[in-house]
Amino acid sequence: MPHSAISPQAAPSRMDAFIGTLSIGERRALKLRLSDQIAGFFDAGNRLRDDGPGQRARFDLLARTLHGLTPDAGTIPANGIAYRGRPDWLTPALLHDLQREAGQRRELPLDRIDHYLGCGGRHADQLSVSPAILDFVGAHVGAVAATGIASYLYYDRAGLGIRPHVDTEVFSVNLMLMLRHAHTPGVEPSATVVFPAGRHAEHYRLQPGEVMLMHGSSVIHTRSPVQPGEDIHLLTIGFNRVGAR
Repeated sequence: MPHSAISPQAAPSRMDAFIGTLSIGERRALKLRLSDQIAGFFDAGNRLRDDGPGQRARFDLLARTLHGLTPDAGTIPANGIAYRGRPDWLTPALLHDLQREAGQRRELPLDRIDHYLGCGGRHADQLSVSPAILDFVGAHVGAVAATGIASYLYYDRAGLGIRPHVDTEVFSVNLMLMLRHAHTPGVEPSATVVFPAGRHAEHYRLQPGEVMLMHGSSVIHTRSPVQPGEDIHLLTIGFNRVGAR
């Protein structure tokens, strides 16, 4: 679908009304198609292009529509962020075990996309389905089901990152746990960046041991490119909201 198919003059209320007529399957299909447009709004550094007010209006409508296509969109913050902080279940011992496991997994062959990706190990997999984490996530986003999808992400080469995107419906809620973030002093480090419709981009730089809970299927987001000397280890765990329509 070309950019012109999304008119910046279309009233949000009319778009919401149209979305309300779609079945769940139709919403997913439209969301997938609209997701293909995201890359055209960004430059090679994962920054939103500044091509004039018309371009920004089209992007805001795209972002607003993608958010609206998410089940129970009215209960989700515009920026998709449900929590940021250090939760009680993350004890020093657990953090140490996850950091060590992430370091060990980094020595194994990994998938390379625009970053390095490895499946979770014993500690990450156990955490992904534990009652403590399900209770924690549920307290912030509503009842969720565990997907058991836990992955270690590594950004330890200059230029690695993630292109702007929305997450697929394989999991709609993403928990990110920062395990390691080393960088050269005086250089602006990489960040998770979200692009809420009609608002400035928001940059999140988590400290080791800090967690962020995000409705990743509802908001366009990216990892800005890492700088020379930067080294990031992240654990991500996916969840799905129960009963979302």
